[in-house]
Amino acid sequence: MAKTTKTISGRVVKAVASKFFVDTEGGVKVCFARKKLKFDGNIYVGDYVEIAKDRDVFVIEKVEDRKNQLIRPYVSNVDVCLIVIAPEPEPDFLLVDKVIVNCLVEGIEPVILANKCDISKIDLSEYATIVKFFEISAETGLGVSSVFDYVKGRTVCLAGQSAVGKSSLINAILDSDECEVGELAKKIKRGKNTTRRIEIYNLGGTYLMDTCGFSMLDAVDIEPESLRLYFDDLEVFRPQCKFNTCTHINEPECAVKPHVGKEIGQGRYDRYKLIYDELTERRKNKYE
Repeated sequence: MAKTTKTISGRVVKAVASKFFVDTEGGVKVCFARKKLKFDGNIYVGDYVEIAKDRDVFVIEKVEDRKNQLIRPYVSNVDVCLIVIAPEPEPDFLLVDKVIVNCLVEGIEPVILANKCDISKIDLSEYATIVKFFEISAETGLGVSSVFDYVKGRTVCLAGQSAVGKSSLINAILDSDECEVGELAKKIKRGKNTTRRIEIYNLGGTYLMDTCGFSMLDAVDIEPESLRLYFDDLEVFRPQCKFNTCTHINEPECAVKPHVGKEIGQGRYDRYKLIYDELTERRKNKYE
């Protein structure tokens, strides 16, 4: 019969195939999962776990309850999501808004990082009252320390398109070349995705997750009518709408629409409608 020692608390900081790297007070331990965990649920990077030594190997005995979780990529217990954009490739603000919605649904603070500001600055006026944002340059280091000070002591996930500089930002924070840095494909101005795994860097109590470029909309399970609750710049005018449940799409006497192009950015409203339509179509397909 297998002999198991007392359990040790830790956090999963990397997963490679069937191996899980767990950060403990005694250092990082390479662990395997008990069969029951493989059948009963997934183990995410970011999970707090209990491990024990079984003969010559460490095994994960238990996964603690998660504060939140995201898919694409599979990460958990996130406090802040840094949404990285850059002048090149051209910012995908629909992706930005989708990530913001997902973060708010999961109780994660979204923060926009406008990287490569040494090349060109991005107009973020639409987000001035919505989320905190920083103008930074991972190349020169401008603004990087301010970002790190803001997220200090928390668990941070990076999101964004490929080639916007997520790995370069991590290198700047780590002051190292530990992460492979992607190149921008010059002809088509699209990124080459160089991050193929999820890994957490423990920076003295600040946990920084390195993830590939992704969209998180599929992780959200909300009704289209609830989307307005996650667009604060629209919701602030809802009390003046004729109907309390106004979705600001087709209802009469909507108080939001007169403010579009003024206090509410036209782009933000257009993207709100796109996401609303996506959620509506997904619900329709679900029940067909």
